Amino acid sequence: MKYLRIQVIEKHGKCPHNIDDHWETPYALIKPTGKTILCDDAHYVLIPYLGMASGGAQSWEVDGTWKIHCPSKSGIIFEIEVLDKIHKWPENSEWSHKKD
Repeated sequence: MKYLRIQVIEKHGKCPHNIDDHWETPYALIKPTGKTILCDDAHYVLIPYLGMASGGAQSWEVDGTWKIHCPSKSGIIFEIEVLDKIHKWPENSEWSHKKD
């Protein structure tokens, strides 16, 4: 599985996140980590798009990147990037025996 990076690229209104804040995760359902904590509302909105991006689906954006708006109408816009960094599950995990 490849790692995903979520980055704030636009900010509108009040929000605890700022432009250039970013987080990484190896799997859509694992909460992304970074210097700050990604809010739960944003993570819940991002989950289906993280899954599609990690699965190789194409974005609808002209430039091919995934740009997702947070649930607030005056919130922030995230960009999802698939990194060229492979995640390996720990050997004692049941997931370590599954094929990527």
